[in-house]
Amino acid sequence: MKTVLISGGENAVPARYLREIRDSGVELACRKCSGESEVEAFSQGADLIWMFGPNPGLTGEVLRRLPACKGIFRSGSGLDALPCAEAKELGIAVLNTPESIAESVAEHAVSLLFALIRQIPQYDARVRKGFRWGETPGLNWHISGRTLGLVGYGRIARCVEEMVRGFRMNVIHYDPFSLRSVPLDELLPQADYVSLHCPLTDETRNLIDARRLRLMKKNALLVNTSRGPVVDEKALAEAVKAGVIGGAALDVMTEEPPQLSNPLFDLPNVIITPHIAAFSADFEKNFWSCSVRRIVEFARTLEKK
Repeated sequence: MKTVLISGGENAVPARYLREIRDSGVELACRKCSGESEVEAFSQGADLIWMFGPNPGLTGEVLRRLPACKGIFRSGSGLDALPCAEAKELGIAVLNTPESIAESVAEHAVSLLFALIRQIPQYDARVRKGFRWGETPGLNWHISGRTLGLVGYGRIARCVEEMVRGFRMNVIHYDPFSLRSVPLDELLPQADYVSLHCPLTDETRNLIDARRLRLMKKNALLVNTSRGPVVDEKALAEAVKAGVIGGAALDVMTEEPPQLSNPLFDLPNVIITPHIAAFSADFEKNFWSCSVRRIVEFARTLEKK
């Protein structure tokens, strides 16, 4: 099987994983491609096109001009950067490795939620400014026994559910592909805390808008580690400022990096991290080993056809 990596040269992949791919019998060529013409020229004759991170050069139009292509593969979780509709139309497989980052993203989502509930960044800042020890902190939230609503119920969301089980949290979820799904407009009024784990699609863009924010409990907290555009940021800023909900924690934004004039930066009950949920001490090992496994599995699948 011929595979092309369009996200970087050979130095972009640790040598041991390059060897593992090639030792499996897969032919691999690597080059950082940017524009459509470069991706098209480099990918001619390839069975699998591999990338990590978005690559604007891989478009539906380019796929139509690559008759040998049988699969497109993005290491990681999100597929919104891939021309999935055109791939489906052309019978081209779409691959990713959500298992490589699921645990780390779940840990980050839970950490953001707990930091919001316990107001850790806010009290750290107050201590550094001379907060008086012994002063009773004004905390409005509790963890144990509260209801967590998961929007999306894939691998990451299920990891979150497992992680909070020890805190006796009641977990409900919305996912149109899950048998135990609660309708979203019923989940939001029930949940004390809402954590977003859905992919970015036409259906989920601005899924959490002004109307749905008003459905949430007055003191509810929102966590987003999925994709920024799932949330209407302007509506979120207005909702937090007006006390419609209690606060939010975001690892993803509509614009990355966001403008410093973004009104969310002015709100004390909003925590923002720079799209780092997937990263941890185990990231490199998990990312590359899962990528190699997916490539080799796809090669074996093609051999059987």
